[in-house]
Amino acid sequence: MNSEPPVSAPPIPHRRHSVTLKLIFIAALVLVLHLPLGLINGLRQERAHNREEANERIRHEAPVRALLPGQTYSPAVAAAEGYRMVERSLKHSVLVLTLVFAAFFLFETLAGLRLHAVHYGLVGAALCLFYLALLALGEVLEPGLAYIGAAVASSLLIVCYSISILHSYVRAGSIAALLAAEHSVLYVVLRMEDYALLAGTASLFLVLAAVMFFTRDVDWFAQEEGRKRVQA
Repeated sequence: MNSEPPVSAPPIPHRRHSVTLKLIFIAALVLVLHLPLGLINGLRQERAHNREEANERIRHEAPVRALLPGQTYSPAVAAAEGYRMVERSLKHSVLVLTLVFAAFFLFETLAGLRLHAVHYGLVGAALCLFYLALLALGEVLEPGLAYIGAAVASSLLIVCYSISILHSYVRAGSIAALLAAEHSVLYVVLRMEDYALLAGTASLFLVLAAVMFFTRDVDWFAQEEGRKRVQA
């Protein structure tokens, strides 16, 4: 009596959804980093309120001092402009964080690197320090100088760290170029109140086009399965 062997179901391939999980992690990290950014915004509001009260008392108790020769800002005006720049910068924080994390994610995917969650977290902390430095420098410098100082300090921290985690000066240079372009565009957007939405939207189109171009040949299914794409 012939009996056919039982037909067993084919084994389900084990897939490592590393790419999907990393994207979910980056999105969650952007949201988590808004906690310290919220604290910075609260600190800005508190210091702006205290300074406004102090200036009000000074106006009632003493006459307004004349500006020194060559001085275009009084300390009170400079601080008020600095607080306003911090407030407007924080409104674009999601875009800034997302673009920088996307760059590291693309390097990780396209160059076959492995970045830990700690790496992303430390880069995010350096990005948050930009807003804190902008707040601190804005109280003692003119808004433009405060912005440049905060951007340079934060960018240098990230670029120097990128040399180690990306294992290449060229890749770190790409991060430096991205940060320079990002801060330059953000500064223009902050200064162009009437065209801020237009400039921001045009920048998003350019960034999305760049991401589409550099990832056009990536086999995302192969990435999720944990194997490199084999070119024919």
